Amino acid sequence: AVSRETARKTLGLPADKRIILYSGHLYPWKGAGTFRDAALQFQAEEPEFRDALFIFVGGTGEDVEEFKSKIGKHEGIRMVGHRPYGEIPLWLKAADILVLPNSGHVEISKWCTSPLKLFEYMASGVPMIASDLPSLREILDDESAAWFRPDDAGNLKAAILSVLRDPRSASQRAQNAYARVGNYSWERRAHKI
Repeated sequence: AVSRETARKTLGLPADKRIILYSGHLYPWKGAGTFRDAALQFQAEEPEFRDALFIFVGGTGEDVEEFKSKIGKHEGIRMVGHRPYGEIPLWLKAADILVLPNSGHVEISKWCTSPLKLFEYMASGVPMIASDLPSLREILDDESAAWFRPDDAGNLKAAILSVLRDPRSASQRAQNAYARVGNYSWERRAHKI
């Protein structure tokens, strides 16, 4: 497995920052706007963690430009746009925290989604923070993820702070998620069917 240091070096990311990362499309129901707003609040209000770097991996060119216009010039927030699929595990491994901010305003997100991103996050062994939705609670629990109220940027910011302040608990949850991800392989699914 690739180490965080190697992943960062390969991607040209700083070794001395705490990286909070979202990977995926920038559609409203994916909750990327909530993550953006939490990042902006965090940058403005949390001098304790000046080394935080928020990274968005994904999105079409048009969506990325729209997001950039809402973020403005912020050293602590980086949009990298769409990346080759084979590179995504490196981005995930480079992070200190992965965020799964699905919206609760859309039924598919609230009840029906089973995002591949969730399983990629679990397989990375990196601590994650997820929207507290039934669709995600079906896979994760308090032993494998930290939670925040869907669509609540302030609550997401608070969850990020909590994880940064208690890295030992975050690491244990990440290990638990990693240990469980094997239960959701295509092979296991086929066997159940």
